[in-house]
Amino acid sequence: EVNKYKFARYADDFVITSQTRENLEEIIPQLESWLAQRGLKLNKAKTQIRDIRKEGFSFLGFDIRQFKGKTLRYGSNRYKRFAHKMRINAKPNAKRIPSPNAKLKEEECYSCFIIPGKKETKEFLTNIREYLKNEGRVLSFDTVLNRLNSKIRGWLNYYRFVCSKKTFSKIRKEVLDAIYRYLKRKHPKKSWKWIKRKYYTKIDQDPHNPYADIKGKRKNREVLVNAAKDVPIIRFEKVKGKNSPFDPTLIEYWKKRQTKWGKTKFAKGSKYEQIYTRQKGICPICGKPICLDEAFEVHHIVPIRDGGNNSKANLMILHQHCHKAKNKHLHKRVD
Repeated sequence: EVNKYKFARYADDFVITSQTRENLEEIIPQLESWLAQRGLKLNKAKTQIRDIRKEGFSFLGFDIRQFKGKTLRYGSNRYKRFAHKMRINAKPNAKRIPSPNAKLKEEECYSCFIIPGKKETKEFLTNIREYLKNEGRVLSFDTVLNRLNSKIRGWLNYYRFVCSKKTFSKIRKEVLDAIYRYLKRKHPKKSWKWIKRKYYTKIDQDPHNPYADIKGKRKNREVLVNAAKDVPIIRFEKVKGKNSPFDPTLIEYWKKRQTKWGKTKFAKGSKYEQIYTRQKGICPICGKPICLDEAFEVHHIVPIRDGGNNSKANLMILHQHCHKAKNKHLHKRVD
């Protein structure tokens, strides 16, 4: 059957889904035969058949599982919306299309949740603790905090598009605890009040936010990344219907989508987000949107060597290839 299986792949990792366990047991020998012809084989340790409603499964660092939702009460607004959705999504050749007032089975009331993998979360926290215990011992606190922020921001950006609120809160709590223990090891003879006065501040109304002075300048502080403010959770917006980026009639749709999605590259309220908003998500050189998956560069309008600075007014965000072309032109002009 055409719709008997569903397939999702990323590089050499893939998932095959089906309605029954028997279907999956049937496809494994065929899959092994197909791979053997190409000199490949399945990893037995990673090849498993899982029930998404009982156990769930892990894929690319995410835990995916369905949970039973609330029972739909007959006649409720939620019930009618669900029935209407079922009618819209029903296939033309379906045996029976449920009417808006049809009584739906409880087994249809399941919600799929995607969360950061528990194993990956544990490994990340272990990595943070090991870094503070080993490398962090011989480094200054500003260097440690700067590197911690890079690690944390990268991890949060990867998992920010799924149901991550609880995990992000846990990460922040565990990292703050690890920093506290690190500072106590760094200053074993100092009291907690002394440590708090030296390393903690009430920035963003958070009295437990450690900071470090960069290059001795009190005005420029490196603050620990706050997931709730700096890396907000953003739901991935699906493409409407069968809209294709190659359809010339949908140029405006894709332009708006790319501009909106490209904004998620930057921390909320940051200098670079403000510059991106000022440019309306458009590269000033080529006039095309700066998308999320494209490389970009921050360009100084007035070069530093000519007296320029790093203020927002003197910066603009360009595509990487546009930035190279711009710099090449400037170098030629100087020569």
